[in-house]
Amino acid sequence: MSRRIIHLALFPEDALDQAAEALETLRGMGITDRDMTVISGTPFSEKMLGRPMAWTRISIIGIAGALMGFLTALFFNFGTPLLYPIRVGGMAYQTLPTSFVVFFELTMLGLLISTFLGVFVEMISPSFGPQGYDPRITDGHIGVLFWAPPELDPRLHEALTGLGAEIIHGAEAKKLWLF
Repeated sequence: MSRRIIHLALFPEDALDQAAEALETLRGMGITDRDMTVISGTPFSEKMLGRPMAWTRISIIGIAGALMGFLTALFFNFGTPLLYPIRVGGMAYQTLPTSFVVFFELTMLGLLISTFLGVFVEMISPSFGPQGYDPRITDGHIGVLFWAPPELDPRLHEALTGLGAEIIHGAEAKKLWLF
């Protein structure tokens, strides 16, 4: 198997349609969406570029946190009076109207904490796609970063320059630290 090289196709900031067409061209050459990344100074939605929707696990983590909060509230409302029964003024051990507040608060607290932790973990998780950068992206250019085998270089260069891209070969990200 040949070694894959990271390429960066830079488009001017007003060439969003050409960048989307470049993604289609790359797919037509056999490069998968997993091997492509679009980087820009302006956030573009997946739909604008014709890319598949990016899924995260944050909603699942949030639902799991809400469920944990609900179960904690269930234990506090109904488990604690059964473990430590204290009869006060002939009232019932479990009352639903006052329990609703605890259910709501602990469910929302579990949702909030787990969503925060989920976003934090998603942001610090490493990216396994191609990584690279060019300073012109900060100035407004749109970069299409992708891995490709060396035998596709002439076809890629011809197709992407025809769309108005400037190709940078070997655009690997450089480490800024020594370890």
